[in-house]
Amino acid sequence: MSSSSGVGASPVRPDAVAKLTGEFGYATELHAPGELHGATVRSPVAAADLLGVETAEAMRVRGAYRVLTIADVPGARRVGVKTPDQPVLADGRVRHHGEPIAFALAETAEAARRMALLVRPILRPRPALLDPERALDADAPRVGPDGGNLVHRLRLAHGTARRGATGVRRRWRTGRQDAAFLAPEAGLAFPDGAGGVVLRVATQDLHHDRAQIAAALGLPEERVRVELAGVGGAFGGREDITVHVHLCLAALLSGRPVRALYSRAESFGAHPSRHPAIMTYELTADPDGTFVSLAADLLFDGGAYASTSKAVVGIAHYFAAGPYRIPRVEITTRAVYTNNPVAGALRGFGATQVCFAMESTVDALAAELGLGPADVRRRNLLEPGEPLATSGQRLAGVAAPASLLDALDAVPLPAPAPSLRRGVGVAVGIKSAGLGDGRPEGAGIVLRADRHGVEIVTAAPEVGQGVRAVLAQIVTECLGPVPITFADATSALPASGGSKASRQTMASGGAALRAATRLRQRLGGAFPVDLAALGDGTSIVVEERYDAPPTAAPDPRTGRGDPHIAFQLTAHRAVVDVDPALGMARVAQLVAAQDVGRALNPALVRGQLAGGTVQGAGFALLEEIPVDADGRGGAAGFGTYLLPAAVDVPEVIPLIVESGDPRLPFGAKGVGEGPLISSPAAVAAALRAATGRPVARIPAHPEDLATTHDPAAASPAAAAVDG
Repeated sequence: MSSSSGVGASPVRPDAVAKLTGEFGYATELHAPGELHGATVRSPVAAADLLGVETAEAMRVRGAYRVLTIADVPGARRVGVKTPDQPVLADGRVRHHGEPIAFALAETAEAARRMALLVRPILRPRPALLDPERALDADAPRVGPDGGNLVHRLRLAHGTARRGATGVRRRWRTGRQDAAFLAPEAGLAFPDGAGGVVLRVATQDLHHDRAQIAAALGLPEERVRVELAGVGGAFGGREDITVHVHLCLAALLSGRPVRALYSRAESFGAHPSRHPAIMTYELTADPDGTFVSLAADLLFDGGAYASTSKAVVGIAHYFAAGPYRIPRVEITTRAVYTNNPVAGALRGFGATQVCFAMESTVDALAAELGLGPADVRRRNLLEPGEPLATSGQRLAGVAAPASLLDALDAVPLPAPAPSLRRGVGVAVGIKSAGLGDGRPEGAGIVLRADRHGVEIVTAAPEVGQGVRAVLAQIVTECLGPVPITFADATSALPASGGSKASRQTMASGGAALRAATRLRQRLGGAFPVDLAALGDGTSIVVEERYDAPPTAAPDPRTGRGDPHIAFQLTAHRAVVDVDPALGMARVAQLVAAQDVGRALNPALVRGQLAGGTVQGAGFALLEEIPVDADGRGGAAGFGTYLLPAAVDVPEVIPLIVESGDPRLPFGAKGVGEGPLISSPAAVAAALRAATGRPVARIPAHPEDLATTHDPAAASPAAAAVDG
């Protein structure tokens, strides 16, 4: 039984008022009496041997306290979100520009920053590897910690191709997009008085952070407590630890609270960005547009350390063929080490890059065959129950992919823009929801009920996606309209896993459903429950865990298997107007359709669809971290890293498709990453339709879009519109 605040409703989320009034406490505002301030000393070069660190001049700064180097790390010197290959502080070598070398501590933030400028690392330059296509050459500089440059490689080949098919071969590139969250990295650490340490930080995974911090400090995990501070955006950029170990080590060595706050420019270089990719696709079809074969070679630039490259490569590999029926596939996917900035998790997680390449190739093949792109898609899209062309896993718990195209088609096009060339592009995308690949997927939760209400105790990080709102709705759905509060999220609570892979609604939502169902039974089974009957001083505590349907890593010999828990299926239509002389583009309309299983909170779902769609349009047109010829990457701020501003955001129409996955709680699937999978590809398709240019890379630059100065070619009558 539902209530006005239960599943399917859109109540005000618990953190909304505090964020709107400015009362929400972000990690950037953390302070403690007697605090020290930290600032990171970073490498000025992309590749060098580190021969020493001179600190004498820095220690003469008024208020200087200490400079930490790798020699001060008592435990594991290397950490990593997936692979422990990244030094806590540079250890004999630097592998990318901006790599942390030392951590300066002072009585004031200004003094710490001054110290960081005066610490002098003694560096002996090494040849830098900046071209990922050279990474596996025999004479390439060696970057990887094992002396090689291959992070991970996957290959699959199966099926039979028919002769005589028409084919196209294209090479596509995607750039280095940043998470660009609004609150830069910050944290506060302090000793707990018993030989341990407490860290308050904005993060996506409390328990994973704790494990890495404890390893570096040489402490048992129970001696490290990570508390979730207010998160000002994440999008994957907070999966890797940044300032975490530095703060905890400084707090233990000084015996005082220590805080740090990155500058915007520092933030751009400190966390991983989206993997740049170089992708070669060859797609063939019969004259009627029926796909025959796909061959793809995918190369991802992982930068100096592994971060999440192995997992990103896996997602890219198994969704490289999109949601299409293709009898013969042959795909090779690699991530390589370079001396470029580290690449890692970012919303879409590899599926975004390959969706751009696959959908762009579909459009190219349709043009070669003289067929409409939408017709070619419809002819080849999978039906529910059919196997993916790559892993062979059957497409289950989803709507028919073609139904998303139907939803797009039902939305009218906007009025044309005079004197500009208009293009319309469509793209279909697919990605998993949840970790999958044979890894455990679950979450724990505790509910505490007394006569005053129910407290939800969860370590699921609220990073802006609205997980607390959804958990409150699930509890309300089971118990009725009871007062609900939340305990602070810490690593001392049952593990919920990270807020990543679009998984928390499934995992923690499943745990909340189980716990609330059991709590209702203990309270008599009625709806709504009568908490007043508990009496003063009486409480009921229920702890539950949810484990998602199991998955299996694919067979490494064949690439076949069932690695995915659930599927995010998306489609976008973009309408773009281009000034052909200047090569400047304006997005006029974006329509986003996504199968969400069931929308537990429709307002939040629409917000996810709109936000991810605009973020994808930004990737297609604006957003890129530049890396110069010396490997220097980053941006000075949002004046040089361009995001879509309010004036850039067009009409965005989110379309919720509900199919209901019967294997998941309430049938709901993860939503967050889907909108950023196919929106860049749709914008790129619209740019091609408007200009006739190949648009082989995103973000597209003005020179990629500028066309002939022939007045006829630039006239509105020449606008290319293809729905």
